[in-house]
This record gives sequence, C-alpha cells and structure tokens, in this order.
Amino acid sequence: MKSLQMFKGWFWSHEFFRRLRPRLMTMMLALVLPVCLICVIISVISIVQSRELTYQIGNNGLSSFLKTAALQSEADSWDPLTDFPAGISQKFRQFYTYVEAYEGEIYVSLDGSQAFLLSNDGSYTESPEEFEALRKNPYKYEWQGEELPFRVLVTFPYHFALVHVPFVLWIGLIISMATLMLSPFLYKRLRLDILHPMGTLRNAIDTLGTDSAYRIPPQSGKISDDFLLIFDDFNRMAEEIQVSHEKDIKLLETEMDNLRLQVNPHMLLNSYNTIYALAESKNYPVIQDYTLCLVDYFRYVLRRGQQLVTIRQELEFVDNFIRIQRIRFPGRFSYVYQAEEECLTAQIPPLLIENFVENAIKYALEPKEAIEIVVSVRKEQNKKGKDALHIAITDTGSGILPEVLEKLKAHEPYIDESGKKHIGIYNCLRRIELFYGEEGEVNFSSEKGKGTQVYMVVPFLASDNEEEERT
Repeated sequence: MKSLQMFKGWFWSHEFFRRLRPRLMTMMLALVLPVCLICVIISVISIVQSRELTYQIGNNGLSSFLKTAALQSEADSWDPLTDFPAGISQKFRQFYTYVEAYEGEIYVSLDGSQAFLLSNDGSYTESPEEFEALRKNPYKYEWQGEELPFRVLVTFPYHFALVHVPFVLWIGLIISMATLMLSPFLYKRLRLDILHPMGTLRNAIDTLGTDSAYRIPPQSGKISDDFLLIFDDFNRMAEEIQVSHEKDIKLLETEMDNLRLQVNPHMLLNSYNTIYALAESKNYPVIQDYTLCLVDYFRYVLRRGQQLVTIRQELEFVDNFIRIQRIRFPGRFSYVYQAEEECLTAQIPPLLIENFVENAIKYALEPKEAIEIVVSVRKEQNKKGKDALHIAITDTGSGILPEVLEKLKAHEPYIDESGKKHIGIYNCLRRIELFYGEEGEVNFSSEKGKGTQVYMVVPFLASDNEEEERT
C-alpha cells in the first residue's frame, strides 16, 4: 500500500506525467469509452438473443420432439440407432422448416465426433467438421439436446442475433461508432481549443519569470474566445506587474540612498572635531594624512549610480576607515581581516561590512585595554544549497546590552533612556532586507564584557568587471 501511494504521488507530481495526463484523459474519453460501450452493447445483445433463441427453439417443437423420441426409444417402439441418421432426418423434417427460415442448420451425432447435416427433404450429408468442433465455433449460436442416445446440435449464423436487436441498442451502437470515427477530429479540436492554449499560457508564465517584458503575441482565430480573453488579461497583468516592479525598484533605490546618507552627518561632525584637535596640537602631517583619508571616505560613501561594490572595494574602504579611527584612538584597538580569493570579486551593497566595524569601534572600546576586531569572508552554501557569502565581524570589546541585543535581533531601532534613536545597525539591517529579501540573513551573538559576534549570510553575486568598477 505504501509503495502504491509513493508511485501515485510520483505519477501525479512528475513533470512528464503532468503534461501527459490531459492527453491520456482525452484518449480515454474519445477512444476507450466508445469501445467499452460497444463491447457492453454486444455482450447484452449476445445474452438477450441467446436466451431468446433457446426459448424460440424450445417453443417450436424441438424440446417436445426430443422428449417424445426419448419415450418412444424407451418403449422400444422406435430405435433410432438402427436407422441412423436416415430415420432421424425424416423425424426432423417438421422442425427443419423453422430452422431453415433463420438460415440455421441441424447436426446429429452418435459419439460426439462424426457429425451429419440434416436437410429439409429428409436426406442427410456427412459434415467435414467433427461434432465437437462445430460446438466450439465462436461465430454460431448453438442449442444442444442430450435426452437421446444420439446428440443434436442446432446452429444459427452470427447475424441471427442482430435480427431482433432493440432499436435503443442500435442507436447506442451507432453513436459509439460515430464517436470512434470522429475521435481523431475531436482530439485535434481539443488540442486547438484547450491543450495548445494551455501550453502557450504555461510558456508565457515561465518566460515572464525571466523576462518581465514578455507578452503573449496575437493569436489566430482558431483559438477559442475564452482563451483569447485570458491571454488579454495575462498581458494586462504582466504590464501592471512590470510597471509596479519598476516603481518598487525606484522606491528601493531611493530608500537605500536615504538609509546610507543618514550615517554621513555623524561621521562628518566627528571628523571636524578631530581636525580641530589636531590643528591645536599643530600636527600638520597627521592632519594631511587624516584629510586624505576623509576624502577617500566621503568619495566612497557619496558615490552615485552604483548600488553594488566588490568585497575588495569594501575591505579597502574599511581599511581606510580604520586608518581614520587609529588617528582618533591610537593604540586602542587592532584590526585584521581574511577573505578567500574568490570572494574578493563578489558584490555586496556598500557599507555592509563598514557599518558593523564602525559600530564596534564606537561602542565596544575598553578604556584600559585594547580590543581586537576581526573580519572574515568566505564562500559556502546556504540552507537552500546555493552559493552564499558568509561574513563574520567579531570584536573582543564590552559587548551589547541585553535590551539593545533584543532590538537588533528583532530588526528594530533602539531608543535609549534619553530618547535618542540609534539607527546605524538598524539601517544596515534594513538595507539587507530591502536588497536581498528573505535570502539575506543576519545573526547576533553577544555577552556583556565578552565581545560581540555578527554573522551575515547573503547570496554570492560574482562581478565580471571589477577593474572597471574600481576606476
């Protein structure tokens, strides 16, 4: 039973059989059912006419004659064996007239092997076929009497059964034959009306998944009006989807730009304060180096028309950001990263790694000992078996407060006791959600005084023109 259920599930879900099922059902309706109906009709005719034939033969004297002959034989008034088959032929003359009217024949035999064909004039001829062979002839209806020492077989041609076929059965037979003859035309019509339009619609749905500009071309007049209406509705729906998709992309790009630019004012104010402090100490070489780093920083952050950057570009930007922070916090932290070579050309949204590194420096620094920040990028498969980037940013700092960690895991901005809204990490999470949807994954792990670990899994998007992007 379990194997049968497994086969049934496989049959109904397999792509080949899903396409074959309509054709099988069509052939069943157009061919199998009429043939079955014909078989049923013929069987009913055979049963009814066989019973009718037996009844008619009995009522027309054969049964009575055989019983009388049996009684005469028992009374020794007539011995059929001494005058066989001549005497038998004479006795059957009165009955032969009825049999001959339906093109029937009467055979007699003593031992069931040699058979004699009786005639209406009282004569007889030896049959070339044996008696048992005549009985097995599938194209004759038979009636056999065995009350006498000899055997009697009355046969009729096959068409005798059709003489008294009821009119209703003839109508059913004609309809079945007509359906059988018209089945090729019906199947062709079914293909034009249903199967072919359904295939066109199925192909359009598959193509629309990869080409949003695809539309079902105009169809010929052979297609039914219902499917023409469905095709028009499909094209209209596809147009609405394309317009909506383009609008969503524009809104997505606008929101991602806004989320990215919200980080800039904070960095800009801190930079002014740092430059002012360096200027007071007249540390001009450091001011020059710091200013050049800021130029590269804001050039990267404020770039337009590029939604993706490579891992190499992002790590170079993070390295530039670290140089800026080392000027602000000398000796307070160390930074190290490692990335697989094939991951360097993979593409991600800008600031995806930098935001978490910046957050570690901003909140995780310890007052008396240096912390370590580690970035790791590798290529592995995600839960769906597809290539994905696994990015880890860890630090050995002070950790995240439980209430803050709870908000981060819920992808919600944290508002502190003073009412200040912290949106740095939230903006980053929001950008991942907007860009990758359900395929993007971010997990946090932190404990007070034992550092923080951030794990990101995003689809692996390879870049073929890294050199062009770097320029």
